[in-house]
Amino acid sequence: MSMILRQATPRKSIETMPRARVSWRRGIARAGSIALAGYALASQPLAAQPYPNRAIHIVVAAEPGGQSDLMARAIATSFTRTLGQPVVIENRTGSGGTIGAHNVAQARADGHTLLIGGINNMVLATLLRSDLPYAPADLLPLGGMIRVLYGIAVTSRIPVKDLAEFAAYARAHPGEVSFASGGTGSSSQLAIELLKSRLALDMFHVPYRGILAAMPDLVSGRVDMLATDLALLLPLEKAGSIHLLAVGGARRASAAPQIPTVAEQGLPGYAVEPWYGLFAPVRIPKEIADTLSRALAEALRSDEVRKVVLAQGYEPMPLSGEALRALAAEETKKYAAIVEAAGLRNSQ
Repeated sequence: MSMILRQATPRKSIETMPRARVSWRRGIARAGSIALAGYALASQPLAAQPYPNRAIHIVVAAEPGGQSDLMARAIATSFTRTLGQPVVIENRTGSGGTIGAHNVAQARADGHTLLIGGINNMVLATLLRSDLPYAPADLLPLGGMIRVLYGIAVTSRIPVKDLAEFAAYARAHPGEVSFASGGTGSSSQLAIELLKSRLALDMFHVPYRGILAAMPDLVSGRVDMLATDLALLLPLEKAGSIHLLAVGGARRASAAPQIPTVAEQGLPGYAVEPWYGLFAPVRIPKEIADTLSRALAEALRSDEVRKVVLAQGYEPMPLSGEALRALAAEETKKYAAIVEAAGLRNSQ
């Protein structure tokens, strides 16, 4: 009997131990599978997640009410309708628009932080500053939006009606004629610097903190000339407060077809047309960039955006992202010579 018991004990061990080991191994394998599945879900790329999945923030590197701000608010409604998420406009001003651009360049590249960028922070800043905290290559162009039609005007106190008469007046008063701008290195300054260089005029610059601050002084005659949005100048021209001498673009403006371009008045090739487009951090996934480019194109075709463009006297500029990149490169070459001639390097 005792032998049977001794034999029975090891037989039980031999039969039950492998089952315990199999059960233990299966448990470990099952736990490992669950852990791996959880890791795989957690590590999926941003592009695989639904987009957009929260509010989209559009950074405007200028004060409320300006060109880029008006366009941002116009496209926000269309974006909300197309993409199904609210759009928040953030005005981050300062340093010629470079603060806002830098913030977006450093933002998470998931399509939820965008920039209304333009000639000031995507072209001129690279020429004016050697300490720029970002490079234009840090921001991906998603598409063009508008060109701003510039007009060149003088105070009505100067008795001239075209550029030839103004040039004669300025040459008769060397070093006495002033021109205003929205700030040192701004496109409004460079528009006159280019004109001054082409006409070989001796004039002095009076920078303001924004072009709107200069307008009353142009009307009163405290400054003699400036270049800015045609839409701002036309009411003053109609009131007789200023003389609108020329349109700064490559063609006449539909809002004022009677005003000749600078090129038509003897300076071929002259064209200053500030522009704006939509940008994102450069590492944004391609599928999200494509979604935003399509949403922008749809917004520019919408009635609400077209009304803003026409009301402000802007010109639609529905360029692709690649075409906008090419435009910025071309403009950089053009303005480099103007900045050098005017001694504006490191002026901001």
